[in-house]
Amino acid sequence: MDEQLIALYHRHVAMAFDRQLRFADFLARKEAGKKWEYDVETATLSFGKLKFEAPISGSHAHNNNSWLWAWSNKNLKLTLTNRALGDTVRATVHRLGVHALAAPGFSLEPLLGSELTEHAPHILGSILSRELEFDAYYLTPYDGGCGLVLVRDDRLKVAEKHPLRRILTVFPQVISALPVYDHKAAFTRYAHDYGVSVGEELHQVKLLAGKDSLTATFDERDRLTKLEGTVQPEEPPAKKPSKKAAKGQANKKPTRKATPKPAAKKSTKKPAGKLTKKSALTKKPTKKPGKKR
Repeated sequence: MDEQLIALYHRHVAMAFDRQLRFADFLARKEAGKKWEYDVETATLSFGKLKFEAPISGSHAHNNNSWLWAWSNKNLKLTLTNRALGDTVRATVHRLGVHALAAPGFSLEPLLGSELTEHAPHILGSILSRELEFDAYYLTPYDGGCGLVLVRDDRLKVAEKHPLRRILTVFPQVISALPVYDHKAAFTRYAHDYGVSVGEELHQVKLLAGKDSLTATFDERDRLTKLEGTVQPEEPPAKKPSKKAAKGQANKKPTRKATPKPAAKKSTKKPAGKLTKKSALTKKPTKKPGKKR
C-alpha cells in the first residue's frame, strides 16, 4: 500500500463523508426519489429537473481493479473544462507526493490493498473533492465498473452552527460505512476541518466549541472505543401553520378598535346651596316703604 495515499484518505474521509450526507439530504428535499442521469458531453449530473455541473474524473473497472482517468479515455468526449481538470489533478497529486496517480491509468490494489480497492471510487472521491475544494462527489455505476464525478455547487454550502453535535452524529457512521484504519487520525482531522479546539493525548482527543465538549477514547491501534460528551440537543423544527389556518388568517378582516370617548370635564363651579328651614326662619324680612302723608 502507498502510505502517503492512505494518510491522505484518513485526512479527508470524515469531512468528505459529511459532505456526502449533506448532498443526499439536499437531493431528498428537492427531488426525492428521482433517478440520476449523467451526460458526459455536457458534464451534467441530473435528478429530474435538478441539475449540477459535475466533471467526470475517472472510473474503476471491476474485472481487473484498475483506474482510468477520464481525460485518458479516448472514448469520452469531454468538455474543455472537464479536460482541463486533468491538468489540475496531475499537478495536485505531484504536490501531494502521490506520483503514481499521475499516470493515465494504474492498478489499484498495489496502492490501496485488497480491502480498500473495493472502495476505490469513495477513496479517490474523498481525496480529490477535498483537495480540489469541491462540495461533494457522486458515484455513477455502470455494467462492469463505477465512474466518479465531482460536484461544486453553492446550494450545497452550509455553515454548521453546532459542529460537535455534527461530529458526534456523523463520525460513528463514517467508521461503520467505510474501512478506516486510523480512527484517531480521521477523527482529529475532522475536528480541525470544523475549526474547533482540539486537545490531543496518547489515547484521547478532547474537543471544545462554545459550551459543547466531546471526548474520544482510542485503543493501542488508534481505533475508537468511546465517544462521549455534552452537546446542545437538536432544536425541534418550528411548526408551520396549516394551509387552512394560514388562509383563514389572511382573509380575516382586521377588527376595528373603538376609540374611547374623552372623559367629561368636571365642573369647578360649586353647586348653589339649598335653602334650609333654619335659614328661612332667620332670614330678615324685606322692609316695605311707608306711605307718604
